[in-house]
Amino acid sequence: MATVIKPKRSEVALSVPAANSLAVGELAMNVTDGKFYTKTSGNVVKEMGGAGSVTLANVVSNGAIAGSDITLDGANLIFEGYQANAFETTLTAVEPTTDNTVSLPNSSGTLAMDGDALAYGIVFGG
Repeated sequence: MATVIKPKRSEVALSVPAANSLAVGELAMNVTDGKFYTKTSGNVVKEMGGAGSVTLANVVSNGAIAGSDITLDGANLIFEGYQANAFETTLTAVEPTTDNTVSLPNSSGTLAMDGDALAYGIVFGG
């Protein structure tokens, strides 16, 4: 007869086990989030698993800083703004025909696009 192994578990979204509820090395899982946890000998609960359980929202909400490039394979960056409504700003890249680099200036202020410059009658060069 097969033995069923059931680690401690929760089906409450975003629930993380407390350190005092786990022994060192014991496994716990959040079924709803698809995440596994264990406790270290330093009494810290750590999430375990592959990159499939990590979202960008988890990374930024935990204060992490990316030390490497982020590659978006055909995806856009969509900025919602403060209000969730029908209006967003989408940053997209046209299929490149060579390697390109877009550099942001070392300054503060509003970045104007070519179409904006023409609309406001701004002339560059001379």
